[in-house]
Amino acid sequence: MRHHQSKKVVYLRPKKKSLKLPIFLALLSIALLFFYFYKTLFMNTYTVSNGEISESFSAEGIIIKNETPVLSPVDGKVQLLVKTGERVRVGTPLFIVTTDEKQREHYQREIADIEEKIKTLEDSVGSSSMSLNLVNKSIESTTEKIKEATESGEFDKVKLLKDELARLTKEKEKLLEANEANLNLLKQQLEQTKEDLSKIEIITYAPESGIVSLDIDGFEDLLVPHKAEDISHVQLQAVRENTRKPVEPKDVNANEPVLKIIDNFSWYIALKPEKQLKEGIEYYIKLADNNMVKARLTSINKEGIGFFLINTDLDSLLDSRKIKVEVMLGTYSGTMIPKNALFTNEDGEKGVYIIERGKRRFKPVELVFEDEYNIIVDGLRQGDKILLK
Repeated sequence: MRHHQSKKVVYLRPKKKSLKLPIFLALLSIALLFFYFYKTLFMNTYTVSNGEISESFSAEGIIIKNETPVLSPVDGKVQLLVKTGERVRVGTPLFIVTTDEKQREHYQREIADIEEKIKTLEDSVGSSSMSLNLVNKSIESTTEKIKEATESGEFDKVKLLKDELARLTKEKEKLLEANEANLNLLKQQLEQTKEDLSKIEIITYAPESGIVSLDIDGFEDLLVPHKAEDISHVQLQAVRENTRKPVEPKDVNANEPVLKIIDNFSWYIALKPEKQLKEGIEYYIKLADNNMVKARLTSINKEGIGFFLINTDLDSLLDSRKIKVEVMLGTYSGTMIPKNALFTNEDGEKGVYIIERGKRRFKPVELVFEDEYNIIVDGLRQGDKILLK
């Protein structure tokens, strides 16, 4: 008979559910809400301050200068005597045009040869069949012998020596006259050769004072101040599209411009304004190098092209024809806010949300002027804290 072994039965109690996770999630949600509320009211805010906004527009302008092209008088090869950017006076030699290179070299060799002969003749005081030095030594020797003969009482000898001295003196005079004649002849030859050279090597002089420029772009006859009223938009566009670079001239034709002289104290900028401008009013123009110059709008022609007169040195723009500028129309100052601080309420009003005592309140504002990033407004005070988007 089999006996069954009794087994002990253990009853497990059911585990209680943990409340830690729900409590943690609830606290986290509260913290996130508090952080969002704090960020909305305090972190994403802006403190109002005063500022300035300039009203302006950008444009590509064309520089118009008082410039005088200097033409070559003949066909030939050019030799410049000045550099670009050099300031010259009236009558300053500018360049030489040579019509015959081989003949010029021949004349230059002749001139060098004659100058060398003149120098040698002047240094040695001439030369002849009997050198002047030898004659001078003979004169010195004869004079000494006359003195000795006189002291010794040899008067017959003295007379002969004096006759010899007279002959030597005349010989010296003849040598000097011959040397002087040779020297004069050489100098005449030198002047004649230089004159012949000048006929094939023509020097051109500055017709007026100013600054030299080698940038001949072909617009010198068009872009001149007294023709400004007649310049069309198409002509200005042609100037803008010109990509020609200045090249130092070598061979030129008669009446071809070699260089030009620029009056750098009075010049114009021509451009088509994007906004309404008034003739006779002075505006500030910011150049490409951020240099600010004062310019008077002298006129606006029938095609709407404005011409600004500038009386400022333009050394830095000497060879420039095209230039990017910013025309300043005015400056607005006052309470300034960033654009992302401006809201529109349900009624379509423009305004801001002011943060006061931990609460935000919509306040309408009047827009005075704005640029790409900021707005000048009325209705706020410096130090007000406002909400940003």
